[in-house]
Amino acid sequence: MASEALTIDALSKMATDIGLTHLTPEHLQQLMRATEAARARRDALHSRTLTPADEPAHVFQLPSE
Repeated sequence: MASEALTIDALSKMATDIGLTHLTPEHLQQLMRATEAARARRDALHSRTLTPADEPAHVFQLPSE
């Protein structure tokens, strides 16, 4: 899954669209690094063949008395 290249301008527009209107250039750089890291991690997952049955099920059991 290839991700499109992200620019500071595109990132700034996305941030503004969700209400982050007071970010400094340093904040935008941090957000850019975090977004690129998240995309890299997402792209490393082999999720194309996953089905709903692959979702982990958390089973909790109360001790019986």
